[in-house]
Amino acid sequence: MQFTLSELLQYRLDYHFTNSEFAKPVLLLMVTFVLIVLGGFILLISTGEDISVTLWKSWTYVADPGTHADTEGTLERIIAFCVTIGGMLVFALMIGIISESIGEQVDNLKKGKSRVIECGHTLMLGWNDKSLPIIQQIAFANESEGGGVIVVLAEHDKNDLEDTLESAIESRENALNLMGTEVIFRSGNPLVQYDLLKVGVLSARSIIMLASDNISPDESDSRMVRQVLSLKGMENLAGHVVVEMQDVDNRELVNLVAVDIAEVIVAHDIIGRLMIQCARQPGLAYILESLMGFEGAEFYLENWPQLEGLQFSDIICRFDDAIPIGVKKSVDGRVLLNPLSTLRIEQGDQIIVLAEDNDSYTVNDGTYKVKKNVSSVPQRLPMKTEKMLFCGWRRDMADMIMQLDAYVTSGSELWLFNTVPVEERVELLKDKGNKDELKCKNLVIKNAVGNPIIRRDLMVIKEVRVDRDGNSFYSGDEITVDQFDSLLILADHADQTNIQTSDSRSLASLLIIQDIQSKLLEKRKQELIAEGKIDEANSLRAKDPISEILDSRTRSLLSVVNCKGYVMSNQIVSAVIAQVAECRDLNMILSELLSADGTELYLRQVEDYVDIKRSDKFSFWDLSVRVRERREVLLGFKSVNETFPECKTVLNPSDKGVPRKWQPGDLLVVLALD
Repeated sequence: MQFTLSELLQYRLDYHFTNSEFAKPVLLLMVTFVLIVLGGFILLISTGEDISVTLWKSWTYVADPGTHADTEGTLERIIAFCVTIGGMLVFALMIGIISESIGEQVDNLKKGKSRVIECGHTLMLGWNDKSLPIIQQIAFANESEGGGVIVVLAEHDKNDLEDTLESAIESRENALNLMGTEVIFRSGNPLVQYDLLKVGVLSARSIIMLASDNISPDESDSRMVRQVLSLKGMENLAGHVVVEMQDVDNRELVNLVAVDIAEVIVAHDIIGRLMIQCARQPGLAYILESLMGFEGAEFYLENWPQLEGLQFSDIICRFDDAIPIGVKKSVDGRVLLNPLSTLRIEQGDQIIVLAEDNDSYTVNDGTYKVKKNVSSVPQRLPMKTEKMLFCGWRRDMADMIMQLDAYVTSGSELWLFNTVPVEERVELLKDKGNKDELKCKNLVIKNAVGNPIIRRDLMVIKEVRVDRDGNSFYSGDEITVDQFDSLLILADHADQTNIQTSDSRSLASLLIIQDIQSKLLEKRKQELIAEGKIDEANSLRAKDPISEILDSRTRSLLSVVNCKGYVMSNQIVSAVIAQVAECRDLNMILSELLSADGTELYLRQVEDYVDIKRSDKFSFWDLSVRVRERREVLLGFKSVNETFPECKTVLNPSDKGVPRKWQPGDLLVVLALD
């Protein structure tokens, strides 16, 4: 193949310019050197002066265009003019190269490609609809320390992420408040080790890995496992890892490879458990939302040597500004919530408390005298069968049903009302590779087909069954929404990219159910009044539906539709992730609180513990000791005297030793085994 010398030179120049970042500066220096030397030798020949003098003159012509104005002689002026023109071209090229280099650096900064020089920061890998709430919760946690640093590494454009954060801060509704915390964005792939090192992964205090919301759950979980393996392979990793998974069955994949560094949060599993607990206990939603976040009281662990040797029952009243709820044993690291009263605090044990901040509480002198109540206390009634309604469908419906089955008593009914054909549901509920249908010990599953946002479908809910040939038919069993003990409106997770559409459907379904309930209730009251049963008519109350809300901006609309029960799904999951990121031991605590096994949250009547009719006043500590006699822990109370729902519930009150008058209907927030 024939090629010319110019083609060869052009090819070599292209190659060096493409593969070497110093090619342009080196070429510029060479051109400058050749120009100075060439001009110096021409001046040497024309003037006969010393070589050092002519080279210096040539340099001045190149460096300063005004120098050649003082040149005398026609030939020397021509030479000076030519060298000066060459020098102007050289400096023009130099300015172009410098400008291009600066532009590239600015572009790299805009694209988030520069290295982050931080230590002890919170690192967030990925970006989804939980990112902003997580940033807000971590900002709450850092407020007492004057702020902190959050570094976000995502495959999104850096400018777009910064605009999203700025819009959230400037929002008039639910504005994001960073409270001194700095948020730094970088663009990159969390699977690439180079990009991880760029954001200080080794020096981070904690690492949050967020699931991808634009791919299938199994693919997202597989991606999370690969990211965990990438971090596991790094030496000297300082912080622990919080991994958001989509499917509870995939939790063990992370535990198998990185149980020593990783804490797994399964978002759907958490929300499913929350929905079940809140539906069975009206008023619990607000309490759980308060406990999960850093705004208000949260859980802390600390060692108190002055309490060593005491039994757990002896430390109930030893904190003026905190409530002890359990112990983390120093011997084996076990976390014991609501332990036996005889459990002894040993050396190195950490006390788990509910407090406003980690530095807001201390041990008191233990001189408080508890008021005794020797009157008999009525025993709680045994559990009764329940009727529950699930409006909507979730891909983890089988997990929710099994969780609910562990809570309720035998013979309870669960009605599934959604648009999924019954034949298809039977197959979907065979999840986890089971060939047999879902087996429940206590629940009776009843299927109904209909659209939760269509009134005529909700007026009368009819059971649909499937025969042996796989054909569906109406069984003749039907029910109205006013007959249910609990109603759950599940968010539509089919379209993960549009959470506002899902919330709109939830609100529409909520409004229709409330309207149907009120009309049926009024009709029933009129019937009772006509029968002369006025007291029974006045005691009728509608069961408030529990609605799952994904977008925090929907919160302001809930008061408009008089929604008293709701679960902010993304908000609560984000708060849980943030809490575990701050302290990995909290994962065990929160997991037990949301599980049907072990210690759970309950709302109890104050009359279950003290006879408020025979005694005037009791302090919070008085009740705490009485509650402890049943192996329960008192966290707060819900008063019937307050006007606003948010003011009714008080967790970790500040005046624990001050007696107060308790009213019939006041509720106590307790941790109990059942």
